[in-house]
Amino acid sequence: MTPKQKHNHESSKPDLKAVQTQAQDCNKDIYQKIMDISCPLCESKSWIRRGQYKGKQRVDCRDCKNTYTTNVDYLEVKKINLKPSFQRPPGLECPSCGSLNYRKRGFSEDTGKQRYRCNECNRSFVENPELGHESNYLPLGDDVWSAVQLGYQLHQYGGLTKIVFTQIKQPWLKDIAKKFIKYRAATRKFSTLNSYLDGIRQFSYFLTELYSTISPEKIDRAVILDYIDYLNQLRLKSHRKSFLLSFIRLFFEDIHRNEWLDVKDYLIYDEDFFTHEEHLPRIIPEEVIRQLNEHLDNLPAPVMRMVLVQQELGLRVGELLLLPFNCLKQDTEGSWWIQFMREKTKKETSLPISRELAGVIIEQKDYICKNLQEFNYLFCGQSFNPNNRKSSDFNPKPKVMRYDSFVGFLRRLAQKFEIKTNSGELWHFQTHQFRHTVATRMINNQVPHHIVQRFLGHLSPEMTQVYAHIYDETLKNQIKDFHLRVVNITGDVISSTTPEIDGDKDLQWFKKKVMGEVLPHGYCGLPANLTCSKGNACLQCGHFRTTKEFLTYHKKHKERTEEVLAKAKQNGWTRQIQVNEEILTNLNSIIFELEKDDNVE
Repeated sequence: MTPKQKHNHESSKPDLKAVQTQAQDCNKDIYQKIMDISCPLCESKSWIRRGQYKGKQRVDCRDCKNTYTTNVDYLEVKKINLKPSFQRPPGLECPSCGSLNYRKRGFSEDTGKQRYRCNECNRSFVENPELGHESNYLPLGDDVWSAVQLGYQLHQYGGLTKIVFTQIKQPWLKDIAKKFIKYRAATRKFSTLNSYLDGIRQFSYFLTELYSTISPEKIDRAVILDYIDYLNQLRLKSHRKSFLLSFIRLFFEDIHRNEWLDVKDYLIYDEDFFTHEEHLPRIIPEEVIRQLNEHLDNLPAPVMRMVLVQQELGLRVGELLLLPFNCLKQDTEGSWWIQFMREKTKKETSLPISRELAGVIIEQKDYICKNLQEFNYLFCGQSFNPNNRKSSDFNPKPKVMRYDSFVGFLRRLAQKFEIKTNSGELWHFQTHQFRHTVATRMINNQVPHHIVQRFLGHLSPEMTQVYAHIYDETLKNQIKDFHLRVVNITGDVISSTTPEIDGDKDLQWFKKKVMGEVLPHGYCGLPANLTCSKGNACLQCGHFRTTKEFLTYHKKHKERTEEVLAKAKQNGWTRQIQVNEEILTNLNSIIFELEKDDNVE
């Protein structure tokens, strides 16, 4: 192509931005026509499509069942992929790209408002965003701060991203609230700041209703007593009322300490707080777990594996979504462990897992290697495809999955297959329910409290105690002390490459006594998804591991083997002689090594 031809070719290219703007304007005109469609008999705007007549869209009225022809071209409606049962709110468009081509996307958990997702830019939004996760849709300004502005690193899996002061009505209260949030941002999590601000907002509502003209220096004990009475009338749960009151106490203590305003000290006392009712863990009923497992194959393979991880480990959702790609570890006995970073304590931890789950994780690692390159996490998100939204479809993308996407898969599965409790109530899945279920099962299986505490990553025994009162069963009084000398079939000591795992007696106890991965005479180091080629010949397998606790069994096995070998030699059974001599040699090596001094490494 000559320079002149190239110039003519480039000059003939359409302005892409102008074309997109023109297309959006065209779509808006079409949507406006659609929104104006109403039944000529009952004037209802609720209808469903019924083909075409002379190139125009034909519809059925949902209310009076009247069939009529509209003035909207059939091909235009079909091109936009319109769902006529969806009545778009007048004037609502995507706040990101201005498109009217969006769909419903469930309801906001904060306020129950309808959520939408744009088919053009894939952004979620709500109408008139206010608080909670809706605040993520608000533009930044003097009264809307982002987490990044306060120095926080946002979670890759979603959550609150902004602090909103717009609903604090008193100017003086809003100004002090901003100072308070900046002050506390140095030592508190971003979610905690939003909880603090929620308490200040509630106090602002109270002042607006009962003390609209009060100045800060006039807030005294009498005002606080009225606020306590105000909280009582809201019919909130006692722990919620105590939280709101504690936020206000901390708020006024900081004001007094830092001399931001002239306010009185000790406005709220310990006896002002409400008595807490006991919280029952939000466990998933067994019948719901059973139905969930029956329909697991209807989930995308990566999501199904995430559910299996949660059913066994009960991780916090952030821990699950941020599991590192190389989280799978193996100890000297060939048992499998998962290693990850605790979300709250920011400490790396290791937990024992079953061989079945190890196989699941290996499958997921193969899935990531096959579909993505240089991705650092075990689980990934998916790319959006508006033309292909089946529940079993999953288009892997190198990004962390959002927590609402994960729970969305489960809730759609529950709706599709009507996963219900015994009382007939449709189950509403939440990610933390798996954690509560795992904890309650461990308590029921008589796992000692301090091991449950470590397994769940609780900071205090009181957090674990929440699960203990459900089942009134006697816990074990002591834990067996296991020797860490591990040998293979030839009697060779398996040196530890993971001393932090092998030396942890509490978690080793959990692995051996609760998870049930032992053979009658040792342990198998194969993950569950790999086929065993040895049949029952474990003493001839390189994956076999054993410890001193099985020594008595090995001695009895040696006696039986010697008897069988003598019989085989007497009858000249060559094959039996060969097999049992190999087994006897291995048993002698194992017994010799296990009978060594306990202090020998």
